[in-house]
Amino acid sequence: MTIGAVDLTRKSVRTAEFYMHLLFFVAAAAVLVLSFSMSVVGSSLVYLPGSSIPLPESCTARQFLGINCPGCGLTRALISISHGQFTDAWNFNPASFMVYLFVLVQLPWQASQMIRIRQRKPSFDALGIYILPISMAILLLAQWLVRMFL
Repeated sequence: MTIGAVDLTRKSVRTAEFYMHLLFFVAAAAVLVLSFSMSVVGSSLVYLPGSSIPLPESCTARQFLGINCPGCGLTRALISISHGQFTDAWNFNPASFMVYLFVLVQLPWQASQMIRIRQRKPSFDALGIYILPISMAILLLAQWLVRMFL
């Protein structure tokens, strides 16, 4: 009886793990699709495809505190990278290139994890996989500090 309960628990964990990887895959794909389909006009206006009304400002730090946050400009920068406007992307947020790489890496990584789970293999769990998000966070903070004090 206990073996059946353990098997059921393992199956539940694997199912939850599969859907977590699927969620990250879909989120990364959505970011990329939107970055290719959205547009930036000027230095601050972002438009959805087919819309003539710009999206509202989304930075809470800028709205309430009057300062930019480490992620300010990322939306415009990711859109600019997708459209090949690398200088604009750099001006919006220099760390955006690392963020874009992080989003791109999610597609094959999450897909491979889902395939391994479906094949009943253990998912990859390498310490090296944390290097990219940690580097991304450090770069976001570093560029923010440089921009704040220079």
